[in-house]
Order: sequence, then structure tokens, then C-alpha cells
Amino acid sequence: MPAEVSMETIRFKGDSATRRRFFTPESLSHPAKMASGLVLECMERYSKPGDLLLDPMAGSGTLLLAAMYGRNLILNELELHFVLPMVQSWAKIQVHGPAMGHTMGRVCIIRGDARALPLPDASVGAAITSPPWEEASAAGHDNNTD
Repeated sequence: MPAEVSMETIRFKGDSATRRRFFTPESLSHPAKMASGLVLECMERYSKPGDLLLDPMAGSGTLLLAAMYGRNLILNELELHFVLPMVQSWAKIQVHGPAMGHTMGRVCIIRGDARALPLPDASVGAAITSPPWEEASAAGHDNNTD
């Protein structure tokens, strides 16, 4: 007999004020920004301060917010025109400093292919990402990478 699965719906408020405060205007041009509330919810549920989190397709770099809560991050992005604003957003976040009661986590921003990341063995505690599947879905592809 299969186990019963419970699901809950979580709704997040708009995050334009958060983005203006912590991110550069150039990062706002990314077409698929992950909701900052979703990032923080996942961070709280699936990690603790000091853990290493990965976003292999970081886009605008929303996961950078987790560094303010003591999470160490690896953010990877293939497209240079998104990497540069992410680096600038990280500098802006550092000026604001960590969230109250936390120390700032370490951040490594990489420009590379998510399929071939240079990660230390078994070092990542959680991957938090929003993969770019919309184009594949619209084209009728099945998102299977095998």
C-alpha cells in the first residue's frame, strides 16, 4: 500500500522591494527570477548555517540571499551577461551585511556548464535551483537529460 503524501500550497508575496534593495538593476533583466521567498523557505527547511548550497543554473543569483543567513554558496551560470550582474549583486549584499544573529556565508560564483561542475566530492548539502525548462516544455520535449 503506497504511503499517503501530503502537500501544502505556499504563496509568496512579490519581492520587487527585496530585489531593489539587494540586487543590481542589471540582474532584474533575467527573464526567470526565482522568488526570493521560495529561496528563503527552501533554505530554512533544508539547510542550516554553515551548510554548502548549490544553484547550478543561478541566473539572477537569488540564492545569494542565503549567504546573509550563514549559508555557504556555489552559484553557477553559463551566460556571462548574467554572471557579471550576479557578482555586482553579491558586492551589494556584502555592504548590507548578514541578517541579524548570523554571520555572512562564503560565496563562489562560477561561469560554467551545469552539466560539468567542478565540485569537491560530496560537499553540497542541498541544491536549490529553478531550471530553465520552459522552452523545452513549450517545444514538446520531455526534459529528460539521459
